[in-house]
Amino acid sequence: MADLCLWLSGLRGVPEDDLGAVLPRYWGRGRAERLTADSSLEVAGRLLGFNGLLPAAALLAESEGIATEGHWVIALEPVAFRGQAGRAVLQPLPGLDEDSAGALFAAAVAHMADAPWTLRRGVRRWYVLAAATPDLHCPDPERVWGREPLALQATGADARCWNAFLNELQMFLAAHPVNQDVDASGQEPWCLFWAWGEGRLPSVQPIPRWRTVAAEADYLQAAAHWLGLPLSSPNALRAATQFPDDLLWVWSGAWLYPDTAKSFAALVPALQSLWRGGGRLECLTGMLASGGIERLTLRRADRWRFWRRPVRPGHALPGVW
Repeated sequence: MADLCLWLSGLRGVPEDDLGAVLPRYWGRGRAERLTADSSLEVAGRLLGFNGLLPAAALLAESEGIATEGHWVIALEPVAFRGQAGRAVLQPLPGLDEDSAGALFAAAVAHMADAPWTLRRGVRRWYVLAAATPDLHCPDPERVWGREPLALQATGADARCWNAFLNELQMFLAAHPVNQDVDASGQEPWCLFWAWGEGRLPSVQPIPRWRTVAAEADYLQAAAHWLGLPLSSPNALRAATQFPDDLLWVWSGAWLYPDTAKSFAALVPALQSLWRGGGRLECLTGMLASGGIERLTLRRADRWRFWRRPVRPGHALPGVW
C-alpha cells in the first residue's frame, strides 16, 4: 500500500489555537493526533528514521565530501543583522568569492589551532568537528531566521566553552583584512555565525518508512542522499497524476487558510490515484506556538472534499510517532 506524508512545515496556526484546532480546521476529517517535538529538526529526524534530532550539520558536511565518521558536527552559518520593522533580525549571508573565502578560512584554522574543535570548510558554510560529544544544544534555525535572536542562545554544560570559542573566532575574522575591505566597500563582512544542526551520524544507517523524498531544504536533500533515497521535485509533484510510493513531501512556505483549497485542489488527480490504491495521507503541521505538531491521517473513507464542505474542527488526541 502506497502512502503519502505531507509535512506542511509552514503551517503553524496561531497562539490562541486550542489543542486539535489547526489541522481539523483545514480538513475536519480523519484521525487527528498531537505529537511531541521540540524542533523542526526533531520532526525531520523522526520522519527519516533517526528517532530523534536530525544530525543536519553532519549530513550537510557529508554531502560536501567532508568525512565525519566518528565525529560530532555542528554547522556555522554566516549571518548578518538586518533591519526589519524596527527590529534587528538575523538573515543568512551568501558565500564569498573563492579567494576571499579561502584566505579567511586558512587564517581562522591557524588562529584556532589550539582549540578543542576542528574547522572544516564547505561551499556555503563552515563546520566544526569534535571527537567527543559536547553537551550543547542549539535553537531550531526556523525559529531564528527573520527574528531577533537574543533570547535564543546555545544551552548545555559546554555552552560556555563553545561560546568562548565562537566569540574568539568571530572577533578574529572581523579584524581580518579581507573583512575590513568588505566592510569598507559597504557590504556585509563574513564574520558572524549562527551555529545549528549539531549531532553525529549513527553507526547503523536508519531504515526510514518513506522511500522517496521531495524537499527544497538542503539539509533534507542531504539526508535523503545519505540514506540512498531518491529525490522528487516538489514543482513536478504539484502537476502529477500519480505520486511515487511512500512519499515524504515537505511542503515549505507559509500556509494561509484562503489558499489551502486552491493548493490542494490541484493535487486531486494524484490523490484519487492514491485512494484507489488503498493508500493513506498523513498531514503534519509545522512547529506550533503551543509546542509539538499535529498529525491528521486520512483514508479514502474520510471523504477528501474539505474545500467543498467545511466541517466543524475536531479534537487531536495525544499520539505517538
